[in-house]
Amino acid sequence: MTLRQWLIAPVASLVMGLPSTVSAVSPTVAELVQMIQQHHPEYLAMQARTDQVGGERDEAGAAFDLSVVQESYIRPSGYYDGAYAEQRLVQPLKSLNAQVFGSYRISTGEFPIYEANSETLDLGEASLGVKLSLLQNRDTDKRRMAQVTAAWRYMEAESKQQAQLNKLIYDGVSAYLGWYQSHQKLAVVQNLVSLTENRLDGVQTRVNSGDLAQINLTEFKTTLLRRQLLEREARQRFELARQNLSYFWRTADTPDYQSDAIDTPPTNIDWPFSMPSANGESFKGAIDAHPGLAVLSAQVEQARNKRRLAQNETLPQLDLELKLARDLGEGTEALTGTESMVGLSFSMPLGQRAAKAREAIADAEIRSLEYEQQVLREQLRRDLDLSLNALDYARNILTLSRQQEALAETLLSQEQARFDEGVSDQFLLITREKTALEAHLKTIDAQFDVLRHELALHATLASLHAAEPLSDT
Repeated sequence: MTLRQWLIAPVASLVMGLPSTVSAVSPTVAELVQMIQQHHPEYLAMQARTDQVGGERDEAGAAFDLSVVQESYIRPSGYYDGAYAEQRLVQPLKSLNAQVFGSYRISTGEFPIYEANSETLDLGEASLGVKLSLLQNRDTDKRRMAQVTAAWRYMEAESKQQAQLNKLIYDGVSAYLGWYQSHQKLAVVQNLVSLTENRLDGVQTRVNSGDLAQINLTEFKTTLLRRQLLEREARQRFELARQNLSYFWRTADTPDYQSDAIDTPPTNIDWPFSMPSANGESFKGAIDAHPGLAVLSAQVEQARNKRRLAQNETLPQLDLELKLARDLGEGTEALTGTESMVGLSFSMPLGQRAAKAREAIADAEIRSLEYEQQVLREQLRRDLDLSLNALDYARNILTLSRQQEALAETLLSQEQARFDEGVSDQFLLITREKTALEAHLKTIDAQFDVLRHELALHATLASLHAAEPLSDT
């Protein structure tokens, strides 16, 4: 294959030019994204942290579980010989900070007058009642706020997990592009070196026959050495990029880092992050759904819960308790029949400075977070506009680079024809080869600049975990 064929060959054929390494896989971008989400330890650590917050949510919800209370005592010696036992079932209710309870108690023997309320008939007493708050703790209290706050904390943790996953995928795909780009460049340079080495014998023969001057051989050897040096440098960049990418590639069978886990690129990298041409307004919905904004929204709701709890503590406490009880069996006549009880307790907090201070702190925290939301939303809009403009420029540069590459190839082809006819000299031909090589490498760089800008756009919108193209609607 001539230099001309190598320089104008499509990228898909160039990536097959390198010898295969001892490693096992040739991943596509979509496969890499899936493996990061399924097996990478950084993401698994994120999931574990989210699960911890989920446990806190379950723990807060347990405050409203049914509970059993057992109370008993006996007088083993002394003037009185009474024994008493009570079991109570309590079901807390979120509404009005209420609780419904039912109990059964039974006693036997004699009690002092100050414990007369412990006495029951011989079959005990059954009761049913409800207790609720009318002012303080009616709309909210620490248990309910803990449950609501835990739910917002879980949403915050999920949003942080999504944002961190987005960054991890960005780093991984960036490493992939660096690896893929270095492989293409190495393929081009390596095959140029092969072509130069194959021509060396012909130059040597022509010099020996006197057809060419000795300086032509010296110049050719110098050119070969320069190209071999370029190949070594390209090989070094490729191997370093391959090791860097191997950190992100994990499978169920090989969950640990292996420096040789990646082979040469596939023919089709399955690029999932194509970005249509659009303006920033087209992605307003994607910005509103950004996990960074979701994190701040969850923090705002937690601060509002703190404020509601502080406001609740400034209210008077007014609690109502209703109870119906009936003694069963035989015994003291005064205990027969059904007993009803209505209890009302009232208290007024006097020292409210601490609660008012907590309310003021929560207000300031809310204002701060709302300003942070505004700043982040504007930053995302700015970054999106900049990225869209940069992508347009990158696409224009790629178009011009391809035109430049085509002209350099045409010029090389014409110079090759002149050299074959003996009109041109070897020095000019080498210069044309160098120009064509540089034009081709520049086109490769321009191609990957477009891919990187598309990747950056998805990263700005935190949509990399979706691993599929965005629409412009």
